Amino acid sequence: MADNSKPIILAANIFETATPTATDTATGYDVSNILDRRTYTLWKAASLGTKYLTIDAATARAVDALGIIGHNLSTCGATISVEYSTTGLWAGEEVEALAGFTVTTDKAILKTFTSATIRYWRIKIVTAAIAPYIAVAFLGTRVTFERAMSRDFDPFPEQIVTETNRSKGGHILGTTIQYVSSAITVKFNAITTTWIEATFRDLWDDYLSQLKPVFWAWEITNHPLEIYYVTVPESFNMSMPYGPWGSSYRDLSLTFEAIKE
Repeated sequence: MADNSKPIILAANIFETATPTATDTATGYDVSNILDRRTYTLWKAASLGTKYLTIDAATARAVDALGIIGHNLSTCGATISVEYSTTGLWAGEEVEALAGFTVTTDKAILKTFTSATIRYWRIKIVTAAIAPYIAVAFLGTRVTFERAMSRDFDPFPEQIVTETNRSKGGHILGTTIQYVSSAITVKFNAITTTWIEATFRDLWDDYLSQLKPVFWAWEITNHPLEIYYVTVPESFNMSMPYGPWGSSYRDLSLTFEAIKE
């Protein structure tokens, strides 16, 4: 099974290792807003054209994935690419790590590419008519699960959260839909204990158990638009029991919460 047919999480973000810079910024939309993992605080360019979000990570860091949410890049007709520089001078020696692609949705984006371990990175955004904005941008190393989920997986079960006013007689006077949420349940059977301890444990300890939002793709090859920005629910109970295969394999169940875009 190809790696990209297995679930992927992008949790690490080299933009959080230092202070990013932007080509230009509209008043009130500082580039530091892309760091807080909040989808309602924005960086916005001051104009249309070619823009860069650049980071000097202080030391060489591995990157093989791009995640973006809370943006207008499809509305802008933007082309996005990822570049790195071995010197940080950006004087023609930059290398394209992720080839330019036209954004087709204003919803969450997750793209993968060949890993490179470099100090200087940037996201290139090209628009022709509208100034772009982005709430959250990740460049980091993705975690690819060992196998696909077990059966009976629903990629995005929906729950409508509403506020309804009723008359004294119980008649509906009006309903306001506040948002649509999802509780995504994923189950994995016979995950190797080696993978749990060498890969998943850091993801859990550093991000998921801290309730930090991450990008989740359940099958990026055939469902590239089904990308969700998720967190583990409050009071989630982690359990990774050993199965009937002995101590070399464990079962893993996770629940993610997400808001429908």
